[in-house]
Amino acid sequence: MLYWLSLLSLVVFYALGIIFVSKCKMNTKIVNLIFATTIFILYSYCLVHIYNSVGIKDWNFLNALPTGNASPFLYTLTCVSICLPKKIKKYVYTLISLASLPMVLAGLISCVGYILRDYAFHLHIFIDAFLHVFLSLYGVYLVKSKQVDLNNTKNVLGAMILMISIAIMMVILNLIFATSFFGLSMYGNHSIYNMVLVDSSIVSALIYFIGLCIVLNIGYFY
Repeated sequence: MLYWLSLLSLVVFYALGIIFVSKCKMNTKIVNLIFATTIFILYSYCLVHIYNSVGIKDWNFLNALPTGNASPFLYTLTCVSICLPKKIKKYVYTLISLASLPMVLAGLISCVGYILRDYAFHLHIFIDAFLHVFLSLYGVYLVKSKQVDLNNTKNVLGAMILMISIAIMMVILNLIFATSFFGLSMYGNHSIYNMVLVDSSIVSALIYFIGLCIVLNIGYFY
């Protein structure tokens, strides 16, 4: 029962969070700092929890890096964004906003997936899902507080190019070092987030980039 309550709490939190960020009149610098600090603390907890759970022998350092997946990469961007120059920050903030819908959907789907698989409550899984939802709220807040202008085509395209460029770098690293940064494996089963769609690294990468463009565009309309 606790696992279904955890999912319900995420949905309720997100609904109330949307109302709050839409009406929030607090100083934007303070709110940005609260979001960044909270994400840093919770993400650090997840990393420490995983390390303590698997032990040093099974600890996969590469998977613990921000490049291991698109979500931790965005968490890291959020944490460092408050220190970035304004010229770069506007693209980072826009990217976070574009990721709002994909992040909340990924968090809720991930939570449901673990529930259906294990029928058990896992605190670190719940926190990870909460991080997705929380970052989504931050993206909405950035738009509502007018720190992001989605009508600015230059900023939107710049944010998309930033994300796609980073993903291209991850593909190159995966090809060179046989890693699976950003959830894309170029060798073996050619999986995307552990899901095998086709038995071809080139086609898998193409599907990955098409999906990335689609979710960013969906985030724009969201």
